[in-house]
This record gives sequence, C-alpha cells and structure tokens, in this order.
Amino acid sequence: MTMWIGRPGHLRAFKEAATTFDRSPQSGTTEFRSLAGGITTWTPPIRPRRLKLAWQNMLPDDLAHLDRLARRVDGPGPVAVIDPASANWLLPSQAKGVRGGYGTSLWFGAPPVTIGGGTGAYDPVTVTVNQPDEITTFVYYGPNAGYGYPVVPGTRITWWAPSLATTAHQQRLYWIKADGGTSTGLNWTSTMDRPMTVTVPPDIAYVRPAVKFNRSCRDIPVGESILRPAAPEDASLRLANRQAFSTTQQQGLAPLAQWQALAGATLSEAGGAAQVTIPGSGTFVWVPGDGKPGFPVTPGQTAVFTTSFSKIEFSGVDFLDAAGTLISGTNLSAMRAPAGAVYVRPWVFASAVTTPTPIGAGSLVLWDAAPSLPAGEGTGLYSVTDYGQTVRPGMLNSRDVSLELVEVAHATG
Repeated sequence: MTMWIGRPGHLRAFKEAATTFDRSPQSGTTEFRSLAGGITTWTPPIRPRRLKLAWQNMLPDDLAHLDRLARRVDGPGPVAVIDPASANWLLPSQAKGVRGGYGTSLWFGAPPVTIGGGTGAYDPVTVTVNQPDEITTFVYYGPNAGYGYPVVPGTRITWWAPSLATTAHQQRLYWIKADGGTSTGLNWTSTMDRPMTVTVPPDIAYVRPAVKFNRSCRDIPVGESILRPAAPEDASLRLANRQAFSTTQQQGLAPLAQWQALAGATLSEAGGAAQVTIPGSGTFVWVPGDGKPGFPVTPGQTAVFTTSFSKIEFSGVDFLDAAGTLISGTNLSAMRAPAGAVYVRPWVFASAVTTPTPIGAGSLVLWDAAPSLPAGEGTGLYSVTDYGQTVRPGMLNSRDVSLELVEVAHATG
C-alpha cells in the first residue's frame, strides 16, 4: 500500500518505499532505583508514537514536497501521515473503548446520550441513552474535538463499532474540510453487523466516525472499534445474531403457551391472534412455550427486545439463572446478559386494558459478543522533530533524506 504524507487536505503519495521505516511503539517507561537497590517504574498514560523514515535518491518532486513540510514553509503543521502498516488508525484507548489518559474527551454524545464509566485509565467507557430522538448521535471525535482522523480523497476506508451494533441503528462517517470546523455531510449505513466501507469524497481532509442510536440502553460498554484503510472483506469481522422468537410469536399468533400472564393479566385468543386483558395493572411475558422460563442466552450477549403492543406503558427484559430465579432486570429495550444468566425473558407492563387487546408483533434478537479487533495505533497527525538531507558527492541532484515525526496527542480530560 501507499504511504501518504502532507498537510491535511494536501497529502502526497510516496510510491517509492522508504529504505528505513521505524514505527516502534514508544513506552516512555522510566526507572527509579532506590538506595536499597529496588526499582520503581513509571509509564505516562499517553504514549505518542514516533516515526523514523529514510529514503535514498529521493525523487525531486517528493523531495520538494517533504522539504516544505519539514521546514514549515507553508505553516507550523500538523503533518498528516497515512501509515500503510497501521491496522487501526484510532488512538489506543479509543480503539479499546477505555478512558486512557484522556478521560472521556475522545467521545461526544448530545443529550439524551450520556457518556460514563469508571475513572481509571483502563475503565470501560459506557453509553446510556434515554428516549432517543431523531438526532441522537454518539461521536468518536478523533485526536481532538475540533478535527478528526486525516484521510485522502478517493481512497476507501472502513469503520466499525461492533459493541454498539446492538443498540445503534446507523454507523456514520462525518466528512470535515481542512479548516477543521466545516462538516460537508456524511455517509451512513443501517447495516450494523459488519464494517462499513466508503470512498472519501473530494476536498475532504478529515473523517469523524460516529454511531446513531434508536433505542434506550443503560451502561453499554463502547467496546473495541476500528477505523482503517479498506481491506478485503474479512469473514471474522461479522457480529452474529439470531431471532429467539418463533415465527408465530413474532406475529403475535397462537398458541398461547408462548406467553405467560402474571398477576393482573389474562390471556385469550381470537381468530388465531393472542390477546391480553389487564383491567387494573399487570405484566405479561414472552416464553419459548416448551416449559422453560425464558429463552437461552449466553453471558456477554445483548438481548434487543421490541414490541408493537398498543397499550404498552413499560417494557424490558429479565435475566434468569438455570433455576429460573431473577438475576437482573431492566425497563430498557436492550441489555447485555450478566454473568450467570441462562435465560432471558421479555416483559410488558400495562394498565387499564379493559378489553382483550392483540399482543401484536414482537422481536427478540440475541447478538453475540463483538470480536477482538486490532489495537489502535495513533492519530495520523504528527509534528516533524528531525529532518536530514544529504547530497552524494558528484550527484548534486540526488538526495538521501531522513525524517523523524512525533504524534500529536492532546492530553485533555
């Protein structure tokens, strides 16, 4: 693949491979030795990447481009580098879905989206959504809140946030111009079980990935994510899911053994349709109809429940152990199965349903846990810290060039 280097929005393809390309991760670890001989180590929470490159007999046009960048002729920076060896452009903590040394500043969610999680560097960042609206969007900002990740117009890139596929209904890529503040539109897809791959539009310098929610959820981990140049489709980058309800249950049709009426509710049948009556207040639940207390579930799976019951006041899912005892429950439409969960049982609460009312269509989709993704490798934004240009004797038009860059990373909380 080609390496691209330049100011954002003005990147140049370096088709001639560098003779040296050192992209070793920097740990930044410092040792302190006590008088007694003990050693204490300290590692900074943010560890910017360094790139060291060298070329022999660099082509004149490439040299002119690189020389202007290194000497900051057109401005102080930053310098964008599209690294062909990177498997994931995201910052390490952002790709992992943890706070790292950045707090939650790498993400943004407008109300009703709330971003939470613990305060430690390795604590997962979580998302809670209450009553999602038409514009509910959760954004991965990128290296800093003003820009995003550098991209090259005409190239194809891939984006995926699989852990949020169960609660979001759109993956999005917002396109940003070189000034860092002007958004020129977006690409989106409602296919959540696999990465989205799109072509970068003309005159675009940055991309800002995001997801859009359409259902309520509580403390769903952001999880691992990936943003990278498009690669051949990988069958492992799929999120398996299955419909737990039977065909008749999805349609709200008999037999009535597919539901249970709890205190205050009564089931009935009319014309093959399942109905419920709740004169005061009460709850009814969906069950497999084979005597089990709920639908089989594996800890780590996310249960997504939807219903078209017209008299609904609250709905949610309960998780049960092997004996059918309640472990946890929620009045949200999507929830991750906790440790010890063997069954999941959706429910609806209603009141003043004085006449038999059709239960209607419903769905219970069980999503598998997201696959492990490549670790994040950096922002794509760098500053030149060292630049060398050597002339070979007797060859005035030939240059050997060395370049060292350090990643631009903002340690804001």
